[in-house]
Amino acid sequence: MKGYYLKKVLSSLFVLFIIISLNFFLPRMIFSDPAQPYFAGVPEDAIALREQIREANGFNDPLIVQYFNYLGRILTLDFGESHYYKESVWTVMFSRIPWSMVLTVSSLVFSIIFGILFGAVAGKKRDHAPDKALLALSGVTTAIPSFWLALVCVMLFAFTYKIFPYRGAMTAGYTLSMNGVAFLIAFAVCMAAAITLKLVLKKSVFIFAGIPVSLAAGLLVSVPMADILDVAYHAALPVMIAVFSGVISYALLVRNSMIAVTNEDYILTARAKGLPPRVVLYKHTFRNALLPLITNVGMSMAGLMGGSVLTEKIFSWPGMGQLLLDACNNGDYMLSQAILLLFAVITVVCNFITDLVYHKFDPRVKEV
Repeated sequence: MKGYYLKKVLSSLFVLFIIISLNFFLPRMIFSDPAQPYFAGVPEDAIALREQIREANGFNDPLIVQYFNYLGRILTLDFGESHYYKESVWTVMFSRIPWSMVLTVSSLVFSIIFGILFGAVAGKKRDHAPDKALLALSGVTTAIPSFWLALVCVMLFAFTYKIFPYRGAMTAGYTLSMNGVAFLIAFAVCMAAAITLKLVLKKSVFIFAGIPVSLAAGLLVSVPMADILDVAYHAALPVMIAVFSGVISYALLVRNSMIAVTNEDYILTARAKGLPPRVVLYKHTFRNALLPLITNVGMSMAGLMGGSVLTEKIFSWPGMGQLLLDACNNGDYMLSQAILLLFAVITVVCNFITDLVYHKFDPRVKEV
């Protein structure tokens, strides 16, 4: 067990090191002069001032020196200052991360819940109406790009019928207010309850479930209900668009997994023992069919921040995807580099957690 965990930790750290190195060298290969965006408003003949800007940001140092300085800043979590926003990169990013989480976590949760339900019904009633409907919808979602569907829905529901707003995360002039102390208290209380249930009932699921429950409780307690409803109203249309394709994807995965395990030896043995069909279906077939879903959910979690770039752009949602596009358009070198690194770290961490969870729930995974 320890050897398996150590192997996964070392491989994840190696991948992370490669990503960090690529994140340093690739932008310097793409942009001939990374200091050029910093010269905005500085005349070309102001050579002394331009050299001063280069020296202040370390662009005059040899490449290998810049690389080791970059590694040192990462170890100290110092990503510099955004030259466009004139603020710390951390400050700019963490002002956008909650908005991305609202959009992507909501769509992921609804997609998983309804996808499992729809897929279980389709897998149970193979070649019947639910199964045929799922297969037909899977063809539709494959053929229709999500950004095209988003544009059509904006034209139809935001402009033609004016049911939903077409841009932004809140009503213009509205300011989101949040009580940080109340959030921390609610989060701590719910996490303490989850840890207590885990110790009493000896089930780790309470810890995993306690994190999102604690976050939701903290938000409900610390944010006024009027603010929550306003954000939910603006997020409804982009979330529904993301859920439409996500539900079909998860449902198809569950459906195919249930069909694949139907003729496995342990299913045939359970039937031969005379177990009720409901027990065979839900305790054996459905439970083991969910194992491939773990990997898929892990990969989806890895794309929580950066996977909705087009959606955020279409709906002018102030999340990390929109921030990355703005940073690239503005030539904000430090900010774009930090965002890409954050996306990479999230991907590596989510893949690592997925491997550990899959190893725990699937005994067929051997420690090699």
